[in-house]
Amino acid sequence: MNSEHLKNTLKFAFILSIFISCGKKKTPPELTLLGDAIVDICLNESFVDPGIQSIDAYDTDISDLIDISSNLDSGTVGSYTITYTSTDENDNVSTVERIVNVEICVSSLLSSYNVNHNCELLGQGIINDTQTIIEGNTANEFIIDDFNIFISQISGTIDGNTLTIPQNVFSVGQAPLSFDVTLSGAGTINDTGDEIVINYNYDAGLAGSGTCTATYTR
Repeated sequence: MNSEHLKNTLKFAFILSIFISCGKKKTPPELTLLGDAIVDICLNESFVDPGIQSIDAYDTDISDLIDISSNLDSGTVGSYTITYTSTDENDNVSTVERIVNVEICVSSLLSSYNVNHNCELLGQGIINDTQTIIEGNTANEFIIDDFNIFISQISGTIDGNTLTIPQNVFSVGQAPLSFDVTLSGAGTINDTGDEIVINYNYDAGLAGSGTCTATYTR
């Protein structure tokens, strides 16, 4: 290789290195979410951030410099955004987001409740004024304990902010003056999970039938 060719080669390599260096100075960091980009948690459940990694154009880990902002409120149902922003030494900025959905689960409802209701039959209340919600046998099933003096427990299911009480049958009174009552219901849960409103339908045959509303508060 003659001296002129060597000079040209070195000149090209120098120019190329400058080009690469300038390119890197303008390259923003690479942000990588650890864990899922969309996370579902139960109401009032603590969110544990899986983490995030930031690597700059020089392959340096600058994760410690990431700024995190969030409007997450785990005490209220909704969809929230966590924003991660990474700025390198050349003021290049990268941003990525994670969505956290706060949803009502059976675990969100486990508590004792005061029940304000107009559920009466022949002048007698057909549900108790104090009831307790406990876990059911499946992920979306709950049990209302201490429902009334005739049937100790009824079950229901939740789907988001709505709930369903399937048909239950219990006897009122003592034979031969007893009669069966068929009861079912549907309702809603507020976004903070501390109030449940259930509309019950009941049918006691000749003794009467109708609808009533029960509001459950902690």
